[in-house]
Amino acid sequence: MKKNTITALYNYFVNSDDTVDLSTVVEDVRAEYERFADKASEKTALYDAAEKVLLGALTDTPQTSRAIFDANVWPDGFTVGKLNYALRAMWADEIVKHDNGKSAFTYTAKP
Repeated sequence: MKKNTITALYNYFVNSDDTVDLSTVVEDVRAEYERFADKASEKTALYDAAEKVLLGALTDTPQTSRAIFDANVWPDGFTVGKLNYALRAMWADEIVKHDNGKSAFTYTAKP
């Protein structure tokens, strides 16, 4: 968001300045909201595509996230870090996570 938009909002709400051109402020806020919504939509599409790859890649043999990542073709922009996050936070209900003590976690398909 532009600094002048923040200043205008501050003046309007805090200083009760009713001379602020709200139409400009509203348009800036709308543009910022649409930018965030577009970014969220792109992330959702990326993770949805990656989930299909993951579910096709998991077997009954435990594999580390790095092994899963290296053995498959992922959507552009999908990294091993994103895979680790998704395994932990997004797809935990769809996989089985094996705690190997001091070794890396491994993952298998849910029976």
